[in-house]
Amino acid sequence: MEKALVFLDLETTGLNPETDEIIEIGAVIARDGQITDRFSTLVKPRGSVPFRITRLTGITDEMLSTAPGFDQVAVPLREFLGELTIAGHNVSFDISFLNRKLGIPLYNPVLDTMDLFQVTLPRAAGYRLAGISISLGINTGEAHRALNDAEAACLAFYKCHEFLDSLDSEILSRLYELNRGRDWQFSQYLADYITGVLSRFPGSKSAFPFAYLRDTMPSEGSLFGGRADGPRPVWDALSLKRFLEPAGPFAQKIPGYMFRPGQVDMMETVAEGFQENRHMIIEAGTGTGKSLAYLLPAISWATANGKKVVVATHTINLQEQLWNKDLPLIRDITGLSFSAALVKGRNNYLCLRRWESILKDAAALEDREILFYMKVLVWLTQTTSGDRSELNIQPSQHPFWKGISSEQDTCLGPVCPWFNKQCFVSKARRAAELADILVVNHSLLLTDVKLQNRLLPAFEYLIIDEAHHLEDSATEQLGWVISMNSLRQNLFSLTRGFKTGHSPGLFNQLKHAVRNNSDIFAGTETEKLDLLVNEAFERVHKIQESVSELADFAKTWASGENGEADPDSCLAVRVKDIHRSSGAWVHFMSAKDNFTGRAASLKQNVRKICALIEDGGCKRPKLFSSLQKDLEYHLNYLEEVNTNINNFFDGPCDHVFWIEADRGPVADVKLRSAPVSVGKLLNEYLFQTKRSTLLTSATISVDSDFAHFIRRVGLDGFPQEKLVQRQIPSPFDYDRQALLCIIRDIPDPAAVEDSEFIEYITPIIGDLCRIFAGRTLVLFTSHRMLKEVYLKVRPDLETSGITLLGHKIDGGRSRLIEEFRKNNKTVLFGASSFWEGVDLAGDLLKCVVLVRLPFAPPTSPIVEARVEELQKVSRDAFYSYIVPEAVIRLKQGFGRLIRTEGDEGIIVVLDRRIVDKRYGRKFLNSLPIKTHFRGDTATVLQKIADWTQGERPAVPVLNIMESRSDLDNFLRTARQKKRESGSGPDQ
Repeated sequence: MEKALVFLDLETTGLNPETDEIIEIGAVIARDGQITDRFSTLVKPRGSVPFRITRLTGITDEMLSTAPGFDQVAVPLREFLGELTIAGHNVSFDISFLNRKLGIPLYNPVLDTMDLFQVTLPRAAGYRLAGISISLGINTGEAHRALNDAEAACLAFYKCHEFLDSLDSEILSRLYELNRGRDWQFSQYLADYITGVLSRFPGSKSAFPFAYLRDTMPSEGSLFGGRADGPRPVWDALSLKRFLEPAGPFAQKIPGYMFRPGQVDMMETVAEGFQENRHMIIEAGTGTGKSLAYLLPAISWATANGKKVVVATHTINLQEQLWNKDLPLIRDITGLSFSAALVKGRNNYLCLRRWESILKDAAALEDREILFYMKVLVWLTQTTSGDRSELNIQPSQHPFWKGISSEQDTCLGPVCPWFNKQCFVSKARRAAELADILVVNHSLLLTDVKLQNRLLPAFEYLIIDEAHHLEDSATEQLGWVISMNSLRQNLFSLTRGFKTGHSPGLFNQLKHAVRNNSDIFAGTETEKLDLLVNEAFERVHKIQESVSELADFAKTWASGENGEADPDSCLAVRVKDIHRSSGAWVHFMSAKDNFTGRAASLKQNVRKICALIEDGGCKRPKLFSSLQKDLEYHLNYLEEVNTNINNFFDGPCDHVFWIEADRGPVADVKLRSAPVSVGKLLNEYLFQTKRSTLLTSATISVDSDFAHFIRRVGLDGFPQEKLVQRQIPSPFDYDRQALLCIIRDIPDPAAVEDSEFIEYITPIIGDLCRIFAGRTLVLFTSHRMLKEVYLKVRPDLETSGITLLGHKIDGGRSRLIEEFRKNNKTVLFGASSFWEGVDLAGDLLKCVVLVRLPFAPPTSPIVEARVEELQKVSRDAFYSYIVPEAVIRLKQGFGRLIRTEGDEGIIVVLDRRIVDKRYGRKFLNSLPIKTHFRGDTATVLQKIADWTQGERPAVPVLNIMESRSDLDNFLRTARQKKRESGSGPDQ
């Protein structure tokens, strides 16, 4: 009989066991999957419950007023736990609180249910308990109550046992081998359970325990084809137009379908552009339906003419929309016969050779690695594509994936035993060769350009969606980066386990291969190889010292050059020629020379190892083929690092070089380079090689003009007759659906210090959030300002029953958007990544606040270099580059509000420069709304209250702004004192 487990969950006032309190305890005892006993109690804390915790759990101060204190429940809880193994979801959190409050540690064995969820549910969208419970059909009541969550963890845990029972005996045996003999409690539990399963079902084995072994054709995850009985390809604008007409196939089969003339206009433009071999720039406003407008002619052109069309997106969300929704929809509704492939870089696919190799000596792997590889092993029973997007990889697991992913330099090609039919990369390539439509991302497209078209099949027709990102994507992909953490990881993979004798490290694998095959060499070659490997280990150790020296100097130097940088953001400091001639730079050069010299010695040493294997009379060279390929990969990597690091110290003038240093003691340090201008490169290596290219986005024009975009991406060299430029307006009625307000009695943010600007905007933001009872998105351009306003406004909002969520304060982007969707009395503070791609339609979002005009930071290395480049040719960099880029960014932020025909709301701009400065007209003219309302704070807030037509604020609208005169007097006095003291410039 299985041992009993006790499942535990706590609700607390916060995340810190040193300062926060337990407010509820729930626990259940289970045996053989059945709950036999329960323990539940509220716990009275020493202070009050924070608003966000009450909002999350429903536990109020009133509910706790008569609850026992922790001292009263400690003894009964201990008795309930006894000596049982304690299980729970992220249970280390709960244990840490109990240890702190009990004063002495619990010595019970501990199991984290998340570990089992990862192994048995490798494709789960997430591992939060609520999501897992929903996916498994478990409902124990309201989430974030201790007993409910303890029961949910228990039921989900045993539900996963049912999945283990269903696994093939070969998979179970391999899981057992991965866990056998380990000290980790979870490994011991899993090994014992698997032993029981195998004893109950001996000899259970299927012909194909791995899904990919059943698949001999291009993977269903990367290719789908049209119907065999599909109609003949169509290629004329009239036939295409009929698909989208008010009585056409889409209208007949899609409930609520709306005919959009702009969509038809765009479709006809794309069709004509392909026909006439023209490049096209089309700005299609939000709601146009541009994906259908370009996919229909792309599919028709490809199938009618036997030509591939590549569609490139910037974001994963759009790529998934095209692949999972739009392409299947077109196939099902039109009946058109076509094939499409989703193409990704090869490091997105698992390499079966590297996978099998890394598992040969599992005993040397750490517990967290074993957990990941168990997850992969189970995933391989489900996947036919080997695509990492199907696998839930936690942030800490990314280095483990890198060790088993496909790499060009480690690929054995035709001599690999997996090459013929099972290789995931080979299947993806075959799918790409067969497909009419290829869906890729900007990164892969531009990497293909960088590698001179060696990644993608030949194509002459290209669609670039989200084209406003093209310049930034090209800057990223056509440059390079040396990550010190990645370099350390690469070197560690050579030497790992060398001193202990375990063999996951490449050098150890070499030595083990020789020792386990004593007759593989004749004469003294075995001893020579052993000596060379020992020397290589010592040289890697020296290189690792040089890497630390480089990283330390780079971080220290960058901090000294930019000591006033935002402490919450990554430090980025440009390296200029003047720096390279400074005295401090000599030390950096010395560290670089140490690294390059030691790397050269290692390369020479490794080449001797390879030469000995090849020319030393090795009787079974195939035994070393994989190891040699892996050694060559490391050599090539070091060679690339050497080349780039030398360029960093004496690089070409058409590139910008900078140091990035993450905050924190163990954060990464990177040396980076990028071309100052990518326009000429894109023109020569991308656009000139294509017959026709469509570049489309909702935000690429500036004041109805494409000139800025055309220059930046290198299309200015084409004659006008070769270049089609179209603006297709949104079908939305912005002047009816939205109100744009500009508040003018706030100081110019460029003319005052941030602290003063924050004092003005904080009460306004608070009032706006109350007017709409949440349902507000506030967009910042600085994490520092976001954090300061967040701390000031949160107490007042919580008093009004409104939850405030701050980016990088309360979680990451995806989690915050998910939380915002759950409760409309919520305000979301977002920085850079929230200005686009956030889709909160309907009543979820009623107000968007744009705190400042989104000018790029002038200290950004790339921005600074591009400004200097424009100044060299006597162009006004501010008006020709900085302003247009900010206009496009503002259009993205504006677009967060109106997502459908039924949306309504307010956009408030707190930056008076949009109406006070000459360039402000470009911002206003570029927005899809033709009118706006401007005035002082009181007038604007009253206008907003009137416009909401009956939506009343939770508190009086001007409850804070009544004190504006006092605030003005306070700030005026503070500025005067500062001038008199000489403590800072008067801006």
